[in-house]
Amino acid sequence: MKTMADVRRIVDLYELHKSYKKVARELNISRNTVKKYLHQVKDVQEGLAEEIIPKNRKIVQPSRVLTDLVRQKIHQYLESNLGRPKKQRLTAKRIWELLIQDGHKIGYTSVKDEVVRWKRTNGPREVFILQEPRVGQRAEFDWGEVTLNIAEVWQKFYLAVFVLPFSLYRFARLYHRSARLEVIQAHIEFFREIGSVPDAIFYDRMAAAYDSRKQQFNDKFLEFSMHFGFQPCVCNPASPNEKGTDEESVGYVRRATFGEMSSFASINEATEWLKMRLVEINGHPVYRRSNVPVQGLDQERALMHPLPTLEFENYELKRATISRYSLVKFDGNFYSIPDTYRPRYITLKILMDRIEFLDGNAIIAVHRRLAGNQKYSLDIAHYIKTFHRKPGAIPNSRVLAQADELIRDAFNRYYANDPKKFLPILDLIRETSPEKFSAALAILKEQNIHPTCDSIRFLLHQTNVLMVEPFDIEGGFEVLEPDLTIFDQFMEG
Repeated sequence: MKTMADVRRIVDLYELHKSYKKVARELNISRNTVKKYLHQVKDVQEGLAEEIIPKNRKIVQPSRVLTDLVRQKIHQYLESNLGRPKKQRLTAKRIWELLIQDGHKIGYTSVKDEVVRWKRTNGPREVFILQEPRVGQRAEFDWGEVTLNIAEVWQKFYLAVFVLPFSLYRFARLYHRSARLEVIQAHIEFFREIGSVPDAIFYDRMAAAYDSRKQQFNDKFLEFSMHFGFQPCVCNPASPNEKGTDEESVGYVRRATFGEMSSFASINEATEWLKMRLVEINGHPVYRRSNVPVQGLDQERALMHPLPTLEFENYELKRATISRYSLVKFDGNFYSIPDTYRPRYITLKILMDRIEFLDGNAIIAVHRRLAGNQKYSLDIAHYIKTFHRKPGAIPNSRVLAQADELIRDAFNRYYANDPKKFLPILDLIRETSPEKFSAALAILKEQNIHPTCDSIRFLLHQTNVLMVEPFDIEGGFEVLEPDLTIFDQFMEG
């Protein structure tokens, strides 16, 4: 199909040569093409046509296989679908198979195109009902993903977003994961910020809280919702319109906060930046709202449920096996357990920021919860008993590589060639806290003193001397110069 520039060129060359043949030869097109476009230009000039080049030009050829009889059968099948359950309706492919069985020679594409045409004009039109949320009645929750540069490393985080549709007050927090613990923690922080609890909260079918197979929320999340007194509601599948306010809020918050700035020194700095931007967002007027979001929240808070008196304990319990390396694997990462603990199984109390390893009610070990996969959290104090039996394993051990820098430095400088002499020093770790032990090593290193068992123990157990504060007398006082006459006489006598 020619463009207007091509037609202009044809007209110019014809005015120059006055020959269809010469124009066609110069432009390497047929004479009929030249003649056609010249006639179309003339028809437009004389008012016999509206366009030189028709817009949306489409050539429709009559179908040789899609006869009126075949088309009628397709329409009958489609009309019969209207009274059937959705999952039992005939598809375009099944209609094509039935036509083939009846002896019609037709391709699947022809049948599918006719089905699409029929549905476009005869299918039911979906209509949404505009909702007007009541004051303090509803909140919406959803997850979004955001990629941030934390300490020069690009990482993926999950953005938990709440919105109150009436006031359009928005709340968001960053998390490493989007599991049930994070879902509940996001709720707790949201409730604390607004100082109340909405009557109902709407969700999509997120697996962390809702079991789509059983068509119900899981027990832990239901327990949480009853503790705070709100009704959890789930949207229908593939129906974002039922939670449209929050669907839009996720993208809005993400662009308004991290579209401007995405590099931070730590996740805490990124969270503080997010909080600051949300204060600005909630303090500005919004579309079709008479009050700014913070004013609307004050109006809603009066009609919401109060916060419960008791705190909700947000944790999960799990049983795990201890490996031969005295490690427990959880969520793709590994955590050390004291080698003095005999059983092969242990209970994990999983919290947002840490994991407590329990034997009944006794805490055996505590580790900061790791993000990512195939990472290790190792405590050198957990392997002291094993190192006494295998001192040669100390130099190249992963646990020494993860130990405090001062411990590594003391071993490499003074005990690398004789690991057995380092064992009494490791024993001291269990006598005190890691902070005091590292402080003692730091003092010895600063004074360039060999860190022996005795020197470290001396620093660990010495008592701090209380310093007496000097008297501070305002203005001071006058001291007279002594008279030494009598003393001189005594010396002369």
